[in-house]
Parts: sequence; C-alpha cells; structure tokens
Amino acid sequence: MKRTPLQRKTRLRARRNRPEVRIGKVTGCIRLSGSAMEALRERQYRKAGGCCQWEGCGKPLPLYGSVFTRAHLAHLTSRGAGGSDSEANTRILCPPHHLISEHTKGLKG
Repeated sequence: MKRTPLQRKTRLRARRNRPEVRIGKVTGCIRLSGSAMEALRERQYRKAGGCCQWEGCGKPLPLYGSVFTRAHLAHLTSRGAGGSDSEANTRILCPPHHLISEHTKGLKG
C-alpha cells in the first residue's frame, strides 16, 4: 500500500462511548457527563429558585446564556477530592462566587 506524504502512518482509534452516568467501583462516587450533568444543573437551579446559594448573595441568575452570567453548578467537595455529582454535593452559584468557592483555598460560603 503506497502512502502519500499527507497520509497518517497509524490508524485512528475509534472513540470510546462513555456512559453518561458512571459509579466508581471502589469509592462509589457518581460521575455524570453530557445530558445527565445538565439535568442535575437544571434540578439544582429549580431547587434554588434560580438564585445564587452563597450565604448573603441571593442574586437571580439565568439558567442559560453566557458563561459569565448564567448559573454555575458548584461542588461542595470537589470531584478531585472524592466528591460525587449528586444533589447533596452540589449547589448553584453566580460566577464570581463559583470562582471564590472552587478556585481559592478555604472559602466555602
């Protein structure tokens, strides 16, 4: 089989189809992706009444729109620290409070 200079030397691997809901075998953590994660965000948004759940904020937020203005789904215990994607471990925050809670150490509001 003759190759032209622009052809790949190796074949591309088929993309794995991951399930949208996965449960850890050892830890039992729930991992969501795709439409399952979006459904969790919508449930938490409705439960919060469309407002930021940071103590003393209560700013009304749109569910959809720009990433700089819409409601963010924030984890109380991060996924990296062993937290799961469940209603008990997530809440709705405005973008500034999401940055503070998830990306600075020690502040959880």
